[in-house]
Amino acid sequence: MNIKPTDIVLEIGSGNNPNPRSDILCDRYLSDDGERAGEFSIVIDRSMVVADGYHLPFDDKAFDYVICSHILEHMDDPKRFIAEVVRVAKSGYIEVPSALSERVFGWNFHHWYCSVESGVLMLRRKTEGEQFKGFFHRLIAQTIWFRRFFEKYEHEMYVRYEWNGSVNLCVDTHEASKTWVENLDRSAWKLLQQAKPDFIPDATFYIYWMMRRVKRKCIKTLRLLLWNVQINVAPSRIIARLLTILRCPLCFANPLIYVNGTNVKCSNCGNHFPVTNKTIPVLLSKKQITQGY
Repeated sequence: MNIKPTDIVLEIGSGNNPNPRSDILCDRYLSDDGERAGEFSIVIDRSMVVADGYHLPFDDKAFDYVICSHILEHMDDPKRFIAEVVRVAKSGYIEVPSALSERVFGWNFHHWYCSVESGVLMLRRKTEGEQFKGFFHRLIAQTIWFRRFFEKYEHEMYVRYEWNGSVNLCVDTHEASKTWVENLDRSAWKLLQQAKPDFIPDATFYIYWMMRRVKRKCIKTLRLLLWNVQINVAPSRIIARLLTILRCPLCFANPLIYVNGTNVKCSNCGNHFPVTNKTIPVLLSKKQITQGY
């Protein structure tokens, strides 16, 4: 990712594994982990806002860079979501499972086959759910040799798209053709034939993988501890910094006003929004708040 040291970075849908470079995190749900990788709990180790991806509560071009990793494929209306992403940031990075990966794993809550074709981020309607009764989900979670295979061919499993100024997006709302899906299945099977146990590469990969996990865990733990100190020492300062770029998600006016430790208020329409965990403004409509976050 082409992020400058001075860039202010937003991450939308940060979930359980926020990018180390993100300055501000944004997620729709704090407690519902049903669509997160492995259903892991959300990680909050820096400034966080609860918001809806179709109504991002930020000023126009408030951010130099925005990260959207494994979010777009979940969206019912990707064009509307991308319009909001481009509105709040000058440039960014989008990562999604490839169409081939969708055929192998087949997540029930993904709505699109994704690919990049001639520089265009292409989305095709997906109707199939989980494939093979979750066999490959279990395989990657329980066997080191399949994880090694997945990481070796990660470039085939993920679509990575970096943009500057605008996103060249094409959305085909028609169901992908039978012929197109069959061709995709043949490509997936050809790739899967490369997956096989091999003791020495597997043992080497396991050592490297465990070292990498330990390093990441130590960094995450330290960052979380430092964040908890900030929350307990000066939560109002954290909210104050956020309010400089936030705006009301209902009337789009700015600024929001910090009322007390449990609320922020829109100075234009008068709506109140709860603040949870001392520092997290929940900028959703009353209906969405009732539905849960």
